[in-house]
Amino acid sequence: MPGLVYEACAGTDLIIHAGDIEDKDVINDLLRLAPVKAVRGNMDYENYPEALTLHFLGFTIAIAHGSGSYENVRQRMKKKFQSINPDIIIHGHTHIFHWKKERNVWFLCPGAVSNPAGSRSMAILTLERKKAPQVEKIVF
Repeated sequence: MPGLVYEACAGTDLIIHAGDIEDKDVINDLLRLAPVKAVRGNMDYENYPEALTLHFLGFTIAIAHGSGSYENVRQRMKKKFQSINPDIIIHGHTHIFHWKKERNVWFLCPGAVSNPAGSRSMAILTLERKKAPQVEKIVF
């Protein structure tokens, strides 16, 4: 993993991994920095959950990798989590950074730290009660 990942994650309250972990040592490394919540991606063989729901500071956050076609991944995620009406849906799969509010739901795909150099990305999500969520895109 690129060193910038460790620098960016140090001191965070929680690390969320949206799948395609591939090597459990990645999670073990991240656990040295902060608690980790991870979901299974289409490239994973470990027994991570398919989806997670977290509650922080009044926000409901739904997390799933988003396996399947890259097209309409956000529509599939919204349908998958419609029963919990999340404020934020975090997904992976496309490996392309995305942060946008669509139909009252914030969607975040942090990208991928394993992309080719120059197109690697991750995100820092900052939550404050009763304020819009903020995302910092980190590219390396």
